[in-house]
Amino acid sequence: MVRNMDDSKRRHGNLKETNFEEYMKKLTEENQILHFNYPSIFLMHAENKLDATFFHMLNQKRRIEKGEITEEQASREVGQRLYNRWVSPVLSNTASPRVESYEEYYKNKSKNK
Repeated sequence: MVRNMDDSKRRHGNLKETNFEEYMKKLTEENQILHFNYPSIFLMHAENKLDATFFHMLNQKRRIEKGEITEEQASREVGQRLYNRWVSPVLSNTASPRVESYEEYYKNKSKNK
């Protein structure tokens, strides 16, 4: 669904700067399942805020479904990742680690195939 929304974003990208309301209307019309069932993901993607963290979480979900890890293990791993990204840098007064953007993630993924 997120990849399908990429097409909508490309198709209507010219509206984003000129008529944001119309841009969002078009994205919603063409991506109704994502918009209505996963509104926070829809909005994050519309605002270009998805990054590799999103894909890590999806991967953990798949691993749970395959029985590779438990929900508790996945929760700990995701929590540690978020802690390392947001909390640890504040506590140690250092810069946050760089996280791949959505576009970088897919670019790198397609290179590795």
